[in-house]
Amino acid sequence: MISKHHGELTEGCKRCAKGEKLVLFVTGICPRVCVYCPLSNEKFNKDVTFANESQVKDIKDLIEEVKISGATGAGITGGDPLARFERTCEYIKALKKEFGKDFHIHLYTSLDLLTPEKIKQLEEAGLDELRVHPDLEDKTLWSKLDMLKDTKMETVIEVPALPKKEKEILELIKYAKDKVNAFNLNELELAQTKISEFAKQKWKTNKDTITIKGSEKTAKNVIKKARGWHVRVHYCSAQFKDEVQFTERLKNYAKIAALPRDIITDSGMLFRGAIYSDTNIKKLKQKYPDETFTLDKEKSRILCSARFVRDHKNEIPKCALVEEYPTPDKTENYKEFLS
Repeated sequence: MISKHHGELTEGCKRCAKGEKLVLFVTGICPRVCVYCPLSNEKFNKDVTFANESQVKDIKDLIEEVKISGATGAGITGGDPLARFERTCEYIKALKKEFGKDFHIHLYTSLDLLTPEKIKQLEEAGLDELRVHPDLEDKTLWSKLDMLKDTKMETVIEVPALPKKEKEILELIKYAKDKVNAFNLNELELAQTKISEFAKQKWKTNKDTITIKGSEKTAKNVIKKARGWHVRVHYCSAQFKDEVQFTERLKNYAKIAALPRDIITDSGMLFRGAIYSDTNIKKLKQKYPDETFTLDKEKSRILCSARFVRDHKNEIPKCALVEEYPTPDKTENYKEFLS
């Protein structure tokens, strides 16, 4: 089982599972230094903003990425988005103004920067779901969870399923079950920039993956033991994120990015034909009126159907079959020259 839950999923999780959530990385700045932080060197402690894989310089960039990705909502993350609070509120307001109240937005933060005033401002900006990340080892800030009882937003506690930390996670759930609406547990994965820290914790990876041994077991045991407490608990595995969430997000991109003759694969890639020779597109259209040709200036090629390059490989030099991501970077997953 790659995803398991007890009780109804939050709206944020439902849309994420369909690949409909844009990931809005507001900033890499954060007041905490978590041993399992997955941020890359490109983002860690850097004040940069990304929408999915594209860097954002202004609100126009953000709006454009929502449109080309087919998103019906956004998940705001970091770093800690509250470290750049005005920017975060500005983005929430802009998204709601452009795409309407049904554009669902959830946000991740720690308890460090959270205040009643900020909760109120986030709600007024249009935030739908607030997800907080308490420290399992240090309960100093747990009392701040009481602030979440006075908001109309859906509230969620989300923590990694740390191996052999069932007791601590259950203690947190018991403490907060009357303060928040739901709990999310994420499978722990190896953070490439924190390999030495993971070694100190004696966390080891499962065979042929970067998932951590014991994390899934911890999550499932927590769900089982908390079942009688009438709480909503969801476990999200790394496999679910990779094979369902990410793939569905690619498919949504592909529906918008696909050209008339492209084939959308089961994994959300675009399978197409490409001509890399210095060929006149007007002459191609005259000679082959039944085919659709599109000039791709960025990659200096002419795009067409995979069937066309197969059928005419002996007539047209440097033509290829290409499978690539439907995202703006058009990263190639596979390319085979036929001539």
